[in-house]
Amino acid sequence: MKAVWIPDLYEEKNVAVTFLYRLNPSSDAVLTLAASNLYRLFINGELKGYGPARAAHGYSRTDVYPLSAFAGEETVLAVEVYSANTNTFYIVDEHPFFAAEIREGGEIIASAKDFTAYPMTERIQKVRRFSFQRAYTEVYRLTGDPAAFYAGEADNLRSAPTEEVPMNRLLPRYTHLPKLNAVPSSPVEYGTVSVNEEAALQKDRSFTNIDPVKFKGFRPEELEADPTALAEQLVYRRTAEGGTETLAPMTYQVYDFGRTCTGFFRFSVEAEAGCELTLVFDEIATERGDHLEVSPLRNSCCNVIQYTFERAGEHRIVTFEANAARYAAVVIRNASARIRDFGMVLYENPDAADFRYDYHDPALNRITEAAVNTFAQNAVDILTDCPSRERAGWLCDSYFSSRAEALFTGKNLAEKSFLENYALCPPSPWLPEGMIPMCYPADHNDGVYIPNWSMWYILELCNYVRRTGDTAMAEMSREKVYGLVKFFARYCNEDGLLENLESWVFIEWSKCNDRDYIRGVNYPSNMLWAAALEAVDDLYGDPALREKAASMKETIRRFSWNGEFFEDNSVRDDAGQLVRTGHTTETCQYYAFYFGTASKEDYPALYETLVTKFGPKRNPETEYPTVYPSNAIVGNYLRLELLIRWGHRDRVLDECRDFFLGMAELTDTLWEHSRLSSSLNHGFASMAAVYIHDCMAAD
Repeated sequence: MKAVWIPDLYEEKNVAVTFLYRLNPSSDAVLTLAASNLYRLFINGELKGYGPARAAHGYSRTDVYPLSAFAGEETVLAVEVYSANTNTFYIVDEHPFFAAEIREGGEIIASAKDFTAYPMTERIQKVRRFSFQRAYTEVYRLTGDPAAFYAGEADNLRSAPTEEVPMNRLLPRYTHLPKLNAVPSSPVEYGTVSVNEEAALQKDRSFTNIDPVKFKGFRPEELEADPTALAEQLVYRRTAEGGTETLAPMTYQVYDFGRTCTGFFRFSVEAEAGCELTLVFDEIATERGDHLEVSPLRNSCCNVIQYTFERAGEHRIVTFEANAARYAAVVIRNASARIRDFGMVLYENPDAADFRYDYHDPALNRITEAAVNTFAQNAVDILTDCPSRERAGWLCDSYFSSRAEALFTGKNLAEKSFLENYALCPPSPWLPEGMIPMCYPADHNDGVYIPNWSMWYILELCNYVRRTGDTAMAEMSREKVYGLVKFFARYCNEDGLLENLESWVFIEWSKCNDRDYIRGVNYPSNMLWAAALEAVDDLYGDPALREKAASMKETIRRFSWNGEFFEDNSVRDDAGQLVRTGHTTETCQYYAFYFGTASKEDYPALYETLVTKFGPKRNPETEYPTVYPSNAIVGNYLRLELLIRWGHRDRVLDECRDFFLGMAELTDTLWEHSRLSSSLNHGFASMAAVYIHDCMAAD
C-alpha cells in the first residue's frame, strides 16, 4: 500500500482529515486500512470501524473490513484520520498518513489516492490537552449534520489535494475488531445552570507545562476555545428528576449509563442556530445538595466536549475519542435544542464477554462481572491501565491484566501486541541506553522512566512464553532483555545489590515509595530484580544469572532482615557502610515471599503474622503501627496471590468481597485505588476475577 496526506497539514498538531470514496462493491470486496494516529470508518454514514491497533514507532497495524454486506448497492466509505503530532502516553508522535486498498477478486480496484480528502475544519484545532497523558479535547463548530457528511453529502465542505507521503512498515492486527454495539442511557435529572465567573479555575500540568519539545501542545494564550474553563464555572440547580427532550438556553440534562462504559457518545440534536452544547462526563456523579454533580476535571482529565451548531437543524453526533463514563451532563446555551437517543457506542475487547461463570455467590459474581467489564475496556488493542486518563500500555499493570486475558479469552492476543510493540521499540533518545519505556507506545520526552517496570517486563515475557509457547516472541525480545541486564549491571555495588537506582523508582502507591524508603539499596527492587534474572535464565538458558540471583537473595536476607521484618532499604553512614534505616512496610514483606527471597518454612513467624494480622482490614494505627500498610497495586495483589499459594482460599474470597464489592456496585468496574479520586476502571484490577476463579476452581 501507498499512503497520502494533505501537504499543508503534515506538520500540524491536532488535525483530522476525512477521506471519501464511492463504489458499488462486489460480494468479495474487501477494504484494508492503515493510518496514523487514529481513524474511524463510516459506511453510508454508520460507524463501522475504529483503529488502528497500536504499534511501535515506525510500524502500523492493518485492519481489514469485508464489504460483502453492501454488495450491489451504491456505497460511501468515509475514513476520518486523526493526527496529533504530539507526544503522549497513548499514541506516538509521528507524522500522519492514510493508506487504503479496496480489492475485488484479489485485484486492487482503488487505493488511498483515489479517495477525496476533506480537512475537518469544523474541529477546532487549538484547544487544551485532555490530560498530561493524552492529546487534545474535542471542540467543534458545525455547519451541517456530520452523519450526512459521512454518508457522502459533502457540499458544504471543501476538499483538498493530497500527495504521497512516507508510511510505516505494516504489521497484522492480532486482537479482534470491536463490535461497536450501542448502549442507551437513562435521563436522571434536569434543571437550570448559571455561570459563576468568580470560580477558581484549575490549571494543572497539562495546561501550564506546554513545551515545544518535552510536552507539546498549545499554550494558554494560543487557545481558540476552552470549554473546560466554562465547565468549571457552571452552577447547576435541579428542577426535576427524570428527563426532558427539549432543553432551553441555560439548562442541563444528566444521563446515566448504569455502569462505567468506554466508547463514543452518540446522540441526535435538533438545534436552533447558534446553540452551544457542552458535554461533561465522568465515571461517577456526586450529590451536591440540590443537584447531581458530574465533575469536568476529576482524575486529572478534561472531561469536556463542546459543539456549536451554526445552522438550525438535526445533527447526528458520534464523538471521536474513546472515553470512559457512567454519567454525562449535557448543558445547552444560547439557543434551544432537542436531544434524542443519548447513548454510547462501545469500544471494548469483543472476546471477554464469552467468559462464562457462576460461583453461586452474588458478591463473587458481581465482582467477576466488574472484572470482565474492566478488562474489556482496557484491552481493545493492547493491555492498558485505564480507558480514561491515559489509555496507556503500562508495564507491571500488564503483568496482572495479561493473566486476566488468559482466563477470559483463552488467548493472549492483546498481550502479544503489547509485547511485540516492546520488542520492536527503537532506542529512545530520551532514555538511557538499555532502558525501555515505562509505558508504550508512547514518547517520554522528559526522560522519565521506571526502572522497576522493566523488571516486571522480563517476568511478564517469561510468563507469556510459558503460557503460549510463543518462543518467537522470546527471540524477538532478546536484545531488549539483555539490554536491561547490562543496564542494571552499572548499579551493582560491592555486595552484588542494586544501589541508587535513578529516575522514578516505583514499588507501589504507598509509604514504601517515599524517597527515604527507596534511596540507597532498596530491597524490594532487589528482590524483584533477582526474580527477573531467574526469568532471563528460564527464557534463554543463562545459569550464571540464576546463580547471581541466588547470591542476591542471600545478601538481601542478611542485610534486610531485622529479626522480625524485612526492612525496605539501607543507606551509607559517614564511614561509607550500609546500615538499615528502620523503614518497614507491609509491601516489602510481600515482595520477599512472592519473589522467593523468603519462604514460610524459613520465616514461619513472619508468615503467620502476614496471614493472620496483616491485610486491608488491619488498623495500622493500633496494629503494627511502624509497618506501613499496602495499597492496591501491587502490595494487596501480591498478598492475595500468596494467600492462594499458601492455601488460604476462604481468606482470599473474604478479602476480595471486602475490597472489590463496593467498587463493583458503584461503577461495575474495578479501580486503581480504593478511593474515588483516581481511575475507577483500571486494567490490572481485572485480576480479581483470576483470584476468585482460582479459589473456586480449587474446590
